[in-house]
Amino acid sequence: MNSRQRVLKTLNHEEPDKIPIDMGSTENTTLCRFAYINLREYLHMPPDPEPYIINRMMDAVFPADDLLKKYQIDFKAVRPSSAYQPAIEELSDGFIDEYKIRWRQTKHYYDMVEHPLAEKSLEQLESAAYADPYIPERRIGLRDQAKDLHDNTDHCVTVGHIAMGPFEMSGNMRSYSKFLMDLYIDPDYANALLDKNLENTIGFWDVYLDEVGDYVDVVCQGDDLGTQIGPWISPEMYREWIKPRHAELFKFIRSKTDAKIFLHSCGSIYDLIPDLIEVGVQALNPVQVSAKHMDLRTLKKDFGDEICFWGGGVDTQKVLPNASEQEIKDHVKEVIDIMAPCGGFVWVPVHNVQSDIPPEKIHVTYQTAIENRDY
Repeated sequence: MNSRQRVLKTLNHEEPDKIPIDMGSTENTTLCRFAYINLREYLHMPPDPEPYIINRMMDAVFPADDLLKKYQIDFKAVRPSSAYQPAIEELSDGFIDEYKIRWRQTKHYYDMVEHPLAEKSLEQLESAAYADPYIPERRIGLRDQAKDLHDNTDHCVTVGHIAMGPFEMSGNMRSYSKFLMDLYIDPDYANALLDKNLENTIGFWDVYLDEVGDYVDVVCQGDDLGTQIGPWISPEMYREWIKPRHAELFKFIRSKTDAKIFLHSCGSIYDLIPDLIEVGVQALNPVQVSAKHMDLRTLKKDFGDEICFWGGGVDTQKVLPNASEQEIKDHVKEVIDIMAPCGGFVWVPVHNVQSDIPPEKIHVTYQTAIENRDY
């Protein structure tokens, strides 16, 4: 069974020959830059002279093919061309992105420090700066690259995250405190902002799927809905404000490709999973096991027949930074024992492996997954 067959069987809730293993299928299932550099050095691999930074804010990279081969990775991602990458304004302490969000560097990463719509009225919303999905340069090389991956490799081909979801983008543009208040006290603003952000996200998928929709196996959309202790908003508010827009977004994606739909949402989102299944989400990432109500046994029991869990392979918040190598091995084996039965599980760490994780821990984590992946 090749990698593509293995993944698709898994996503159809069947047991393949081996559990699929991921590294670098998306900007949220990979390594941060210094973790990647240090791991290559630890493995005595030649340096990657120009690591492909897929997400500057997180300092996340697309690993080179030799590392993917080393760890038997089943995925290859369609990589945006340099022309697709957001135009930014460089600052001495960070940058301003295409949406005019200001990011300040904090060691390896960047934090939002200015939100362009924080002080804008509803009347000013239409004139806000938005990235234009339809500039021709964004298409450069996408179709040829996706076709090559589809026709000349046996990997599962993924694409995304090309634009934030409507909820997350609204928080980023307006500031979360003001956007969440808008939902209660200024519904006209909240509706207009959500609709504008949904339109922008659909625009990016329109362009992207015109080029790659026939050649990809999984499309990956992000929209962070959870905090450490629960969803940002109640399930009732999700159903009123966000669910109809998610349904529209995923219906549009489905109209342009037969690929499986993957949603990345950090945090505690147990209470929203039935709704996500209803709107067409087929795989959920990163499965943040350290968040409230995100116990793997419960998730597998309650939802394992209806949605695939693409993550949870090792807890990167508590276990990976703090546990011994033996404890990491035991943790990875336990996760596999819980999640592997009946398929529906892709092994990958919870979100990106951070830059301060020692390379020997990264290696033992992936090596343990490889040694225990057979059905």
